[in-house]
Amino acid sequence: MERWTPLAPSSASSGEAYATGMQADGAKIHEKDENFIGVWPSSVMANILSYASVTTLAKLERTCKRVRDMTREERLWKARWDAINWEQIDGMKDALLDTPAPRLPEKTSSVVKDPTAFIDLFSTLEDSVPSSRPYFDRLRSAFRLATPFYASVLKETSTTSSLIFTHPKITSLQGQCALIHNLAHIAAPRVAGIPDSMPEGLVRTKLASAAGYLDMELRNAFQAQVAEHDRGNLDTEPKMRLYAALAWNRRDLNTILGMPIRSSGLLRASKMHSLGGSTLATVYINERPVFHEPVPYNPKACIKTLERSEMAFNAEPIRSFVKHCHKCLEQEISLIHRIFPNQQEVELVFLEKFTDEILGDYLDGLLQNAEAHSPALYLDCFASSYELTVPLADAVTSAAPHIPLNDILSVIQMLWTARLEDYLSMEKTWAKDMLQSLCKKWQRNVSFPRLKQLEAALNEQHESNKHLASQLAAEQRSFMSKFKKALLTPAVEIPKSASVSSLPRLSTDQASHSSYENISEDHQGYIGLGQVPSALDEDANETDLSPSQSPKKPNASLRLAPPPSQTPPYMTRSHSPSPSPREKNSMSSMLSLDTAIELVNIVRLSLQRFHKVCVIDSKRVERAAIEIVVEFFSSINHQHFQPGFEKALAQIRSHDFAKHDQEMRESHHAVGHIGSLLLFFELVQTGDTIQEMMQVFFDRVAAPVLGKIDFSNAAVREKKRLENDLDQHVAQGMSAGVELLVQHIEHIILTHQEPRDFYPELNSTVNIAQPTNACEVCVATLQTYCELLASCADKALLEVLYQEIGFRLYAVLCKHLKRQIISQYGGFQVICDLNAYYAFIITLRQPALTSIFGALKRVGSLYIVDQPKELAKMVRDATLTGGTMRSEEMYEFLRSRSDFKSIERSIDSELYGIKVMEDCCIM
Repeated sequence: MERWTPLAPSSASSGEAYATGMQADGAKIHEKDENFIGVWPSSVMANILSYASVTTLAKLERTCKRVRDMTREERLWKARWDAINWEQIDGMKDALLDTPAPRLPEKTSSVVKDPTAFIDLFSTLEDSVPSSRPYFDRLRSAFRLATPFYASVLKETSTTSSLIFTHPKITSLQGQCALIHNLAHIAAPRVAGIPDSMPEGLVRTKLASAAGYLDMELRNAFQAQVAEHDRGNLDTEPKMRLYAALAWNRRDLNTILGMPIRSSGLLRASKMHSLGGSTLATVYINERPVFHEPVPYNPKACIKTLERSEMAFNAEPIRSFVKHCHKCLEQEISLIHRIFPNQQEVELVFLEKFTDEILGDYLDGLLQNAEAHSPALYLDCFASSYELTVPLADAVTSAAPHIPLNDILSVIQMLWTARLEDYLSMEKTWAKDMLQSLCKKWQRNVSFPRLKQLEAALNEQHESNKHLASQLAAEQRSFMSKFKKALLTPAVEIPKSASVSSLPRLSTDQASHSSYENISEDHQGYIGLGQVPSALDEDANETDLSPSQSPKKPNASLRLAPPPSQTPPYMTRSHSPSPSPREKNSMSSMLSLDTAIELVNIVRLSLQRFHKVCVIDSKRVERAAIEIVVEFFSSINHQHFQPGFEKALAQIRSHDFAKHDQEMRESHHAVGHIGSLLLFFELVQTGDTIQEMMQVFFDRVAAPVLGKIDFSNAAVREKKRLENDLDQHVAQGMSAGVELLVQHIEHIILTHQEPRDFYPELNSTVNIAQPTNACEVCVATLQTYCELLASCADKALLEVLYQEIGFRLYAVLCKHLKRQIISQYGGFQVICDLNAYYAFIITLRQPALTSIFGALKRVGSLYIVDQPKELAKMVRDATLTGGTMRSEEMYEFLRSRSDFKSIERSIDSELYGIKVMEDCCIM
């Protein structure tokens, strides 16, 4: 920009001088920059020349010296010679063309000094060409060789009568293929070696017609060799391999000559056709006998009929079919590998057609027949068939080791990808229907145990079982230990109809193998988790098996587990021939472990099938698995936990104390149990066990197929909602249970406390070392329920419940003492009862409760002191109760003395200084 100056008015002479100066400046610039050719940089000019035809390059040489020097650059001709990819022609050997060109030096400096040598590049040029231009020499020789053939195809009306097919020296298919290859590449736009006098489009069309005719000749010759090979003549393989290589080497003629490319509905076939040179491969694959002979296997044989006309999947026929396919693939792929070039990947095309037509037809027949019987049978057939057909990849790998295993598996999985959506839809529908059906069946059959029988059973074992909470915890640990082991064992679906009874039952007793001794070979493995183990029997089941009780070898017969309809709705014990009364009246009628196990088993089967087929499309399978797990947790929450806890809470609130007290007296038991409250405590224990089952199931079975486990996962959110709702149900029940327990304690005190307990007759004998019957029953009842609370509540919740029970008990006892009539001898009985209550409170280990009950225990001394002055001092003494009671409250307790009316004036005088006889007079 420095050479430009602003325009200013000037005379004509000054303007001419200015223009002359500009021209001079421009000339100086071009003189300084030698990389410019005119106004174009030399790099741009070289790029333009790289797209010019060989005939155009000859014309460009006449433009200027710099362009002539660039067109004589040997690298320009090397690019065109490399694009031809010359093939040696049988019968027309050329020493120059058939000899590889020498390697060019890094930089070529040879320049032809004669500017007239390239005026007519290919027609008038003499043979005396400098030897430093090997690529130019080869292009010129190829041009001269191709020109007569181009003229012949334009002259003859039929390409079959042209010089390409009638040349006396070129008689073999191999020579004709090489000739067509060379002519097509010379005529390609990259080289553009067609003389200017010939129309390029028409020449390429004629060459395409000649190439098509040659394809037909090559195909006929190849088919003849294949027929000979099929008749047992193995000597034809070299010729078959030669023809396949000739067809493959001509793969780029479709693009060069504009020949149409065949398309196919199959992915691998379309890819092979797009590469070109697929004529022989397509014909060979389509005419293989395996695609035209009937398959000697019927898919209906995979579905067999069991007892009671139930249908089940039989894997043996499909195993035989897969073996047949494996053998067929191994033979065919091995032959393809020996004939066709590896780069063409004809093996995958054959495998794709085989899976689509042979495997696809067999699979469609199997799935349609299975779906006609039941959805469960369809799902089992789909997952099992996929698992059985995947090993077919081994046949291809052994016959064609150069093909990656992932490519082989992707071809096989395409067969299943097309059917995956239908399978996932049916799997989700089946799982949801089964979950709903099982929950509704439980709701219809749920029946609360009779409280009278439950209380009697509990009272019978109260004396022999002092640690009920420990037993419940041991039962839970034993059950969860077996549940975890069983959950890790592969599940096998018992062949049944599509109903709840068709589910394999998840049995935690499989260590003993006593429930399922006769399992057919088709269904060996883990049968199911169906029955809940009895408490503390785990070690016995594992170690006490005698040789006669050892698991029997599976035989051909199949003995099915009894369906849930034949088992009671409560928790069944698989080891106890005669369940105890407590087991018969178990809490599982409100929350059933059997039902929870069946629900787990339903989802477990679906997820295990998903685990088999997740390789097909992991994202779609993952989404379906999440939907099923969400439905599972929702069913457990809203159709199992919620109804059970609501009914238990209603039963707690409808407790009849009078009826309960009468039944307790009729049973002649010292300790009375609130059946509904005990049911709720066991309900919480069962709910906690089910929740732990859900956690173990989620961690070990569900998580591997649910993808990323975080808050964004709907299954994780639904699981968290289940836990929160369970905590809310437990909290509501605990609150109602504590209220009921306190009301029960108050009822016991009111009904069991005899009028003369604290006011005995003068001549009666009082055992002050033994608490009253009301106190003993209350303490025993409280101990029982606190032990149950300890078994079903964590430490933080347990402390809250203990404190609530303690404070409410304190209020009940204070109210009870204030309405009693207590004599001096009865005061010793009061102290004995308060000591018993205090001893119980100490076991709760709550400092706040210990403090107030210690103060209440010392209040008992108010009833054994007979001096009013001492009583007044005790009432005023705040240290007696540790500051927990005011003097007014102590005075209220004092009013319960039987002689309070006689000592009231003296006490009031000491407390308030009021002396009626001395300080008051009648006016």
